[in-house]
Amino acid sequence: MIGDTRAIKSSVVPKGSVSDHTRLLLLRGGMALLGFVVGQALLYHHAAPFLWVFLVVIWPRWRRLLGAFVIGGMVGTVMAAGWLPLLVLMAGILLLPLPWRWQGTGWLRWILVPLGAMGAFWIGQAATPFIFLIAAIVGAGSVLLYWGLEREIDRISLGYGSEGTLTLGLAALGCVIAGLEGWTVGPVLPGVVLGGLVILSAAIVSGPAGGAVAGATLGFTLAVRGSDPVGGIGILVASGFFAGWFAARQWRLGTLGLLMGFILYVVVIRVPAHLTQYWVSLAIAAIFIQAIPPAMVPLAKDWAEALVTGESPNSVSKRLKQIGGVMSEMARAFRIEEEALPPEPNMVETVVGTVCKKCSLYRSCWEDDFYRSYRGVLDLTGRGEKEILTAGHLQGDLKRRCIKPDALAHAANLAVNKERDRARLALRVRESRALAELQLSGLAELIEDMAEDPATQERRRQKMRTILHLDYAAGIAKRPRRGGVVTGDADLVCKLNETQVVFGLSDGMGVGPRAAWESGTAMSLLEQLLMAGFTQARAVRAVNTTLLLRSVDDHFATLDLLLLDCSARGAELVKVAAAPTFLKRGSRVEIIQGHSLPVGILQDVQIEPLYRILEPGDLIVMVTDGVLDREPLPVSEERLRQFLAEIAIEDCQVLAETILSYMLGGTDDGRDDASVMAIRIFEHGKTRTATSSAKPGEWQRITPQPIRSKPKTRKFLVNYTGSKY
Repeated sequence: MIGDTRAIKSSVVPKGSVSDHTRLLLLRGGMALLGFVVGQALLYHHAAPFLWVFLVVIWPRWRRLLGAFVIGGMVGTVMAAGWLPLLVLMAGILLLPLPWRWQGTGWLRWILVPLGAMGAFWIGQAATPFIFLIAAIVGAGSVLLYWGLEREIDRISLGYGSEGTLTLGLAALGCVIAGLEGWTVGPVLPGVVLGGLVILSAAIVSGPAGGAVAGATLGFTLAVRGSDPVGGIGILVASGFFAGWFAARQWRLGTLGLLMGFILYVVVIRVPAHLTQYWVSLAIAAIFIQAIPPAMVPLAKDWAEALVTGESPNSVSKRLKQIGGVMSEMARAFRIEEEALPPEPNMVETVVGTVCKKCSLYRSCWEDDFYRSYRGVLDLTGRGEKEILTAGHLQGDLKRRCIKPDALAHAANLAVNKERDRARLALRVRESRALAELQLSGLAELIEDMAEDPATQERRRQKMRTILHLDYAAGIAKRPRRGGVVTGDADLVCKLNETQVVFGLSDGMGVGPRAAWESGTAMSLLEQLLMAGFTQARAVRAVNTTLLLRSVDDHFATLDLLLLDCSARGAELVKVAAAPTFLKRGSRVEIIQGHSLPVGILQDVQIEPLYRILEPGDLIVMVTDGVLDREPLPVSEERLRQFLAEIAIEDCQVLAETILSYMLGGTDDGRDDASVMAIRIFEHGKTRTATSSAKPGEWQRITPQPIRSKPKTRKFLVNYTGSKY
C-alpha cells in the first residue's frame, strides 16, 4: 500500500514541478526584460536612478527574481550609459544585503538609495558645484521614489490603496517608458505607444483630470531624458485632457480625443521634432484601445476604484461569502441530534427516593416484591398526568401495603409536575434552537446571494432607472370591528428603489390592541427586511421566526404582499393566510388566492409567490378577512367581484372607502377589523404617483365627503347599498 502511494506521488509531482518551473522561467524572463528596459533610462543623457531604486525594492520581497532583473539591468545600463555606471551598480549590489542582514540596520537603506543613485548619475562627469547640486537633487528624488514605492506596495498588500497608489503606478510606468525612449522601430516610438495606452486608460477610468495627469507624469519622465523636453510634455498633456473629455461621454471616443489633442497642439502651439513618429505611435495606441472588449472597461474602472478605496473588486463579495459561511456554521451549531438529547428522568425512581427509601417497609416492598411495587407507582404517576393525585388513587397491592399513601401521592404529584415543566422547557428550547438554526441558515443564504459584485448591481440599477413603464396610485380605508376603537389591521406602502414598490396588509389574531400589535410588528419588521434587500419570501420567513420566538402564547398574523416592478411591468404576490386579492382588467376581475397558514404558528412557512403581468389601467384590490366576513366566503368573493366589474371610480382613496361601505354596509360595523387597499396602475409619466396618508373617512362610520360630492358615485351607491346620501 505504501509503494502504491509513493508511485502515485512520484507520478504527480513531476508534472506540477514542470509547471512551476515553466512559470518561474517566464517570470524571470519578464523581470530580465523589465531590467533591460529600465536600465536604459537616462536622466539628461546620464544614468537614471530608476534601476537602482527598483533593485532596493525588489531585494527583500522577490529575491528569486532579483538575479534576472540584475542581469537585464546590467546589459541595459552598458548599452545606454556605458561601463562606469555599471561599476557603481555592481558595487551597490554588493552592499545591498547589509540593511537586512542584521537586526536594527534597516536604516542603512536610506543611505544606500541616494548614494547609489548619485554615484550612477555623477560618475564620469566633472566635479563642479552645479553637477553636485544636480546629483543631490537626483539622490533626493530617488529617496522620494523609493519611499513612495515602499509605502504603496505595503498598502496594496494590506488592502489599503489610495489615490497615491495610482500616482505611483504612473510613476513606475514612467520609469519603464523612459527606458523605451531611445527605442525606434521604423516610424514607431515604443515609448510613445506605451504612453498613449497609459494615457487612454487613465482618461477612460478617471476622465479629463486623469488623462491630463497621466500625460503630464509620463511627459515629464520622457523630458528628463533630454530629448524634446517641451514638445513631449505638451503633446501628452493636451492629448490626455481631450481623451478624458471625450471618454467621459463614451469610452471609445477617448481615442478620438487623444488624436484631436495631438492635432490641436501641433496646429496651435508647436510642431514636434518627430511629427510622423508621434502621429503613428499615438495612432497605434488608439487602435489597441479600440480592440479592447467592452466588458473590460467596467472591470478596469472597478479595479481603479478599488485601489483608491482600499478593497479589491472581489474582496466585498469574498467577505460576504465568508460571513455567509460563518452563519452556516453557527446554524449547524444549533442543530439538535436525537442521540445527543439527555435521557428523560424516571419518575418512579424520584418518588421512591423521596418517600419509599425513608419508609420502614422499603425492603419488603422494593426488594421482596419489586415488580408489583414498581408497577403500582408507575400506574400512579401515569394517572397523575391527567389529574391531581390523592391517597384514594392508590390501587391494588400498592394501596393495601403502603403505610404512607398521602406522602406517596404528594411525591407523585411533585414528580409529575416537575417532569411536565421539564418537558415543556425542553420542547421550548428545542423549538428555539430549531428556529435559530432556520433563521441563521436563511441569513446565510441571503448573504451568499448578495455576494455579487456591488459595481455590477449598481450598473444594473442604473440601467433599470431609465426603463420605467408603469406608475401607480394607492388608497387605503380601514374600519375597526363593531364597538371597537383600534383596528387590528396594519398596512404598508414602501418604495424600495427607483423601480420597485411593495404594498401590504396584515391582520393580527383577534381584534383590538393585541391584534394591532401583532400586525404592526409584522409590518414594521417586514418593511425593514425588504429595505435591507430581503426578497419577499425570505422576509416573510424571518417575520415568522421572530413572531415565534417573541411570543410564549400562540399569536399570529396574516400577510398579504404585492411587489410592483414598474420596470418589468409585473407584480409578485405573496399571500400568507390572507384574503383573496382582486385584479381588474377592463371589465374582467380575477380572484387571486393563496393557501398557507399565518405567520407565527409553524416553524417553516410555505411560501409560493404568484406572478402577474400588469398593464396600464389595471386595478388591484387587497382586503383583509373582515371585509368578507359578512356573508359566506364564496358569496362575499363573488359579490365583491361583481361590484368591481361594474364600478368606475378613478380616485383610489374614494374607491377603497366605497368598497368598504358596500361590503360592510353604510353605517354598520363587522365582526372583525376590515381594511381595503386599492391600487391603480398607470402608464409612467401620465399621472403623478399618489398615496393618501390621511385618515380614512370610514373612521367616522359615514360615507366620506368625497363620495357625496360626486353625483355618479352617489347614484351608484344608492343602487347598491340602499342608503340615502
